[in-house]
Amino acid sequence: MDKERALPLFKRFGAMMLVAFGILAMTTGVAQAKQTCGSGSLHVICFSIDKVGGDAYAVHVGIDISMSQGDAQLIIDQPGDPVDAWAMGDDWFDNAEFRIPLTWVAAGPDGLSAEFDITVPGVALDEDPDGGDELYARVRLFDQRTSTRTFTSGVLRSPF
Repeated sequence: MDKERALPLFKRFGAMMLVAFGILAMTTGVAQAKQTCGSGSLHVICFSIDKVGGDAYAVHVGIDISMSQGDAQLIIDQPGDPVDAWAMGDDWFDNAEFRIPLTWVAAGPDGLSAEFDITVPGVALDEDPDGGDELYARVRLFDQRTSTRTFTSGVLRSPF
């Protein structure tokens, strides 16, 4: 390739890289995502907190619980919500900070899956006055045939 054809390609590639770096720089300033996922006996739970602008934070919890699709559907079909989720302060008394509303729940071949979402102001995440906030998600599964089972995520630590 001669220099006359290479120079425009180099300029175009350089301009594309500048645009890409500019977009990356703009989005990294807004998104301060914190996430933790964990698993236990027959379940996986993820908890995330993402800054979405200003003083607003998107809080998300997702859980997959292994069981038969039939059992999962029976739990979903019972009266009331089959699951609930709370953001909890990880202190010596594990205080409930706020409820995270159920977004969707489904039964599938691998069991029961659910997601929970809410947008909150930063003050809702500020659970310790010293600036060292520790939050985790607690999900309860209500099975009227047997009992309530509780699942907890890992802890997110950040000054909110």
